[in-house]
Amino acid sequence: MKTMLLASAAALALCVGGAAQAAQPGMSAAGARGTARPVHHAPAAGMTTLYDQNFASGSYGFFSQTLSSYPQYDEYVADDFTVPAGHTWKVQEVDATGFYYFATGPASSVNVLFWKNNPKKGLPKGTKALVECDDINPKSGLSTGVFQVKLPSNCKVKLKGGTGGTTYWLTVQANMQSDSTSGYWAWQTNTTVAGNMGSVYDYGGGVTVNDPKCHTQFETLQDCYGSTYDLAFALQGRDNGG
Repeated sequence: MKTMLLASAAALALCVGGAAQAAQPGMSAAGARGTARPVHHAPAAGMTTLYDQNFASGSYGFFSQTLSSYPQYDEYVADDFTVPAGHTWKVQEVDATGFYYFATGPASSVNVLFWKNNPKKGLPKGTKALVECDDINPKSGLSTGVFQVKLPSNCKVKLKGGTGGTTYWLTVQANMQSDSTSGYWAWQTNTTVAGNMGSVYDYGGGVTVNDPKCHTQFETLQDCYGSTYDLAFALQGRDNGG
């Protein structure tokens, strides 16, 4: 995967939705200009591709990470998908396209979280994940930021579509150290929005946002950063029903 940094290396300017934010050592802005090439993996025996919007058609990435040296800049980015009516998905692999910024990584590990949907707001419901699987060593991509995350056996993700289809949200979050060592991880965007636009919860409270509610709960990328994007990811596993 080749990362192309379009911002000035001298100024370290990060630009999101046309609004530039300066990045200084230990300080995270919303996201970075850059591109990463998605890797499409054939499903393993007995598995199928459940959902795929792993296009990476945008020229931005939004930071979704923990920073052990600067926890005030920890943040979740999430995007939605819908399990069809009458189906039950057992998710066994999550692929997410992203890139490292400031430094070349790698992340120490990856967290994968699934959230219920708030249909009135088109956002993840609450701040407690439905399923949280932390500190996973990806099957591939740790060195590049284009993650192939095989979920471990103790991470059980069984999502039901019900009678009318059910929307869920996915977060992929890289565990990083700092800008001067590992760098940051940015989740690559799609320019076409499928379902609801991406959302963000800057729970560390240190990132500059347009709406202070983004520090206490999930809000849209539009509300937090003035940007309308989706994120590049795919889900694999077993589909029961339909």
